Amino acid sequence: MKIWKSLLVLVAIVLCVWGGYWVFQNFFSSKNINSLELIRTDAVFVFETEQADQTWNELVNQPVWDILSQLPAFAETAGQLVHIDSLSGGNGEISRAVRGKQVTISCHPSGADSFDLLFTVNFGANSPEAFLSGIKSRIPKTIRLQSRRYSDVEILEFLGTETSRKWSATVLGNVLLASSSSFIIEEAIRLHISEDQISMASKLDKQLPANAGLGRLILSAHGISRLLAGISAKRENPMSSELALRDAVVAMDMTLEEGRLVFQGPLILQEEIDFTPSVRANFPEIQKLISNRTQSLAQINLDGIFEAQKLQNRAFTPKSTTSGEIQTRMTDRGFLDNFSGELYFLELENIGNQAQNQVLLLRTLEPAQTFAFLKEFRSGSDSDQSDFYRDSEILFFPEEEFPAHLFGGKFSGFPQTHISLSGEVLILANSAQGMKMVLDDVAIGNTWAKAPESAVEPKSINPASGYSKNFYLKKVWEKWEGNSNPSWSAFLQKYEAVFKAFPYLSLKVNQISGKPIATLTLPYEGGKKATVTDQTGLSLSPSAIVALPERITYGPKTIRNFNDNTDDLVVQDAADQLYLINSAGEVVYSQQLSGPIVSEAFQIDHLKNGKLQLLVATADRVYGIDRLGNPLPGFPVAVKNEKFTHLSLADYDNTRDYRYFLATRSGNLWLLDRDGKELEGWNPLKLGEKSILAPCHIRVPGRGDFMVAQSDKGKVYLFNRRGEKQSGSPLSLGRDFSTPIQITAGAGGNSLKISAISDTGELIQASFGGEITYRNQLVKTDRDTKFQLLADPGGLSQIILSRQYSKTQVMDERERTLFTLPLAGDDLWFGYFDFGSDRQILAVSDPEQGFGYLYDLAGNMLTTTPLESEGSMQISHQPTKNQYLIRTFSGKRVLEYRMPD
Repeated sequence: MKIWKSLLVLVAIVLCVWGGYWVFQNFFSSKNINSLELIRTDAVFVFETEQADQTWNELVNQPVWDILSQLPAFAETAGQLVHIDSLSGGNGEISRAVRGKQVTISCHPSGADSFDLLFTVNFGANSPEAFLSGIKSRIPKTIRLQSRRYSDVEILEFLGTETSRKWSATVLGNVLLASSSSFIIEEAIRLHISEDQISMASKLDKQLPANAGLGRLILSAHGISRLLAGISAKRENPMSSELALRDAVVAMDMTLEEGRLVFQGPLILQEEIDFTPSVRANFPEIQKLISNRTQSLAQINLDGIFEAQKLQNRAFTPKSTTSGEIQTRMTDRGFLDNFSGELYFLELENIGNQAQNQVLLLRTLEPAQTFAFLKEFRSGSDSDQSDFYRDSEILFFPEEEFPAHLFGGKFSGFPQTHISLSGEVLILANSAQGMKMVLDDVAIGNTWAKAPESAVEPKSINPASGYSKNFYLKKVWEKWEGNSNPSWSAFLQKYEAVFKAFPYLSLKVNQISGKPIATLTLPYEGGKKATVTDQTGLSLSPSAIVALPERITYGPKTIRNFNDNTDDLVVQDAADQLYLINSAGEVVYSQQLSGPIVSEAFQIDHLKNGKLQLLVATADRVYGIDRLGNPLPGFPVAVKNEKFTHLSLADYDNTRDYRYFLATRSGNLWLLDRDGKELEGWNPLKLGEKSILAPCHIRVPGRGDFMVAQSDKGKVYLFNRRGEKQSGSPLSLGRDFSTPIQITAGAGGNSLKISAISDTGELIQASFGGEITYRNQLVKTDRDTKFQLLADPGGLSQIILSRQYSKTQVMDERERTLFTLPLAGDDLWFGYFDFGSDRQILAVSDPEQGFGYLYDLAGNMLTTTPLESEGSMQISHQPTKNQYLIRTFSGKRVLEYRMPD
């Protein structure tokens, strides 16, 4: 019994001692606060250091300071530190005061689109009051000190002239806080007295090592989300929404290396993900498909697709019907088993009217089986169709956000999906134009695999990383400016050159010692200041001239030399002699034709052996000519008692079983097979109206094949491949529509639209269902005004011309005036070329004066003097050489010019 009494007394004594200690700590002892406890998790960034003086001195003596000091935040901070040092007594008093103490600089939202800095100094066991009193005693007469209380905490306001606030400061325990925003100080006080709000300290792992070195940068997904929401024109943007729901914090130590800033430290995630890279990774295979037009790239390179599936986008709301179908017909049947875990998500430069051009690259271990799986899925839907481009089959998936439904919400931004296969890699693009651009770049070598040694973009990727996100600032900056709100757009434009001094920004995650470690890298161009090169005012001279015996009447048209992939030129002279000229300016062959050419110059692989032949038509014959100048077997082809006005070429399924689509003066349409034999339903199909458009085959995503013709009676005919009218055919425009329609990409780049303009300026847009979707009357300044639609040869976009008595007004697709040219006349030739991004060129030829002009869409003339040109120009872009090739003709000569991109 005595033993139990003794134990009871001992327990009582222990409880009393512990209770007394708790009361003392909470009510009588000043609590030591970690500065990170006063910073919210939605801070845009936090920089923490215990060597603030040394860090600052190191930074300002680095070449990178020449760049950073041009930004207002850094320049103002430097000036404020000098000012505060003078208030505290000068002679480096600030440096001594912060030495060995925890100092933080954090950026916080202070409004819908504004941000301010918060500075804290942790005095540890000492009180900041003595330091603050020293500053208060030395403030100049121009600064007025005012005290107020917030939640029973004193806030000092340092006011300038006209009561403008210079600084707000307060003391919380052992921490001095200062900011130019009183709101941020109050926010820190609320966080300090509240037990419900989560601070940055609570988010960081308790095992995080003590701050060492120059300091560390702390970033949170919530903070970056607030930054994007504040800068973006649309507060609810996909990336901001995704980050807002992601519970992730990274704390990275800073090192200053030669030519770059590096931050590295642990990544704390809610999910448990192993960022060990795939042991089967084959990055060289991926590099072959990464276009040099890439503006940003997200890399996922984990050991298996199911590890990659742990990275989820919780902001994505799947469509139940699409999810169910994918789950039943693909996922449950093992579709994902074929993937290696290598996923590369590319943001590419804009093309046409496609403002969000995205591509996803997925490496598969069983390429043929994976593509067959997709074709089977497609064949069981209402959109069982594929297209072909550059010998690649392209599957069309109309389901909205197909990749996001398949990969856990990742890779959103696909209103429709176009899928092709190249080697081991699936290519998914969110528009038909984007897919064609990638395949074009692969064909011409405009990819990372063939990038010059000096290119910085490939250096940003490390195949040993499990994850990385990379932004290439020089390429993506214009898009960022366009997507920012008005209050930030001006800032981004003003300091564009400063930010572009950093070639790229890269955040990588590696698995090190069993934990995810993040590395943020910012290389910089030390000692250089970005300058803008004026591309206007170029004086061009011909780089090559080819003289022919007679005056040129047709061309120059470009076709591909299958031997070396260079351009050959097709021209015809006044004697109806056809010439093929190679890239060296040599005449490969000449061929006498029966009359002037009435078609474009096409190429066919008639023998299916990879060797290409020329296909053109005159009024009475269709010619097929090989590269030696010899006619193909069975050519030339003629149709008895018919005179051709137009020719186009169709190859429905990329089988080289060609179809020759012809229109005649008598109002008939003919479809001939690859050997020139007439096909049933088209032998002939009698319109009874003369064609003003080369009849053509169009494959419309989601709707199938259309054979399109337009008559001089203002009607657009839509047929199927058997010659039967499609629903809504003919589309009646009206007799005033005497110029050819244009078929270009619709809104978002995932559909096709028919556009037409009348002689009087009525603009009509129609769908391939035969429905008028838009109609508007343009302003007609006088009775002689004529209107013209100009489309890019690739159908990417179009512009509108209002050709008036003494000038030509140029408008974009939305009918907004771009600029006005002091050029007029019925004989002027206009051509429009869209090479993506900001590479749009309007070409004009004046045959009377023999001059050719090139303009960008701001109306700037791209050359100081006109080119020699009497008719049509041919312009091609060579991205691998950063130049344009411009081909013109003047009299008997073909001229080639080279213009820098």
